[in-house]
Amino acid sequence: MRDIAIYGCGGFGREVLQILHALNAQEPQWTCLGFVVDPGIPHPDTVHGLPVVEDIATLERGTRADLAIGIGAPLVRRRVAERMAANGHAFPALVHPRAWIGENVSLGEGVLICAGACLTTDITVEAHVHINLCATVGHDAVLGAYSTISPGANISGNVTLGAGVDIGTGATVIQGVAIGEGAVIGAGAAVVRAIPPHCTAVGVPAKIIKTGVAAL
Repeated sequence: MRDIAIYGCGGFGREVLQILHALNAQEPQWTCLGFVVDPGIPHPDTVHGLPVVEDIATLERGTRADLAIGIGAPLVRRRVAERMAANGHAFPALVHPRAWIGENVSLGEGVLICAGACLTTDITVEAHVHINLCATVGHDAVLGAYSTISPGANISGNVTLGAGVDIGTGATVIQGVAIGEGAVIGAGAAVVRAIPPHCTAVGVPAKIIKTGVAAL
């Protein structure tokens, strides 16, 4: 059994705990020590019976625990990952047993994949990408580091997402489209042409409504 803590105790942090529970039901492998939050952020003392602390060292048992980052915002996730990596923490890729992963799918460190997600074949998922409930990713897609694929989103084949792209719930990206670093795609949008970096696009078809979105 390996010790692991979850950074973030909100909704997605609790969903990460469910991934750990589902994996342990298949084969016991993880001991979840609790949740970690940034100092000064209001938080409960416990979540689902596990402690919530501001310093992971108070949870650890003599060695560095692995860490899963249950934070949806790509920019915040990157800041946490870089800080905790500098402290010597490792970030396992965690895949819910009821996700379907095809052949030749590469998963970077810290990748989290929820139940019902489907990834077909020849896909690259870079570090710290989140793929949420029932999202799909088609052949030859490349998902840049720290990207978030929200529940029910559909990423078609040969799509390329730059680092930190945030795809909204139920959005669709058609085959062969590239979305630039840090772009935000609104819920239910249909992306039918390339989207430049650091902008927000919404609607069907998706149109840019905002530029200058914060870079990673």
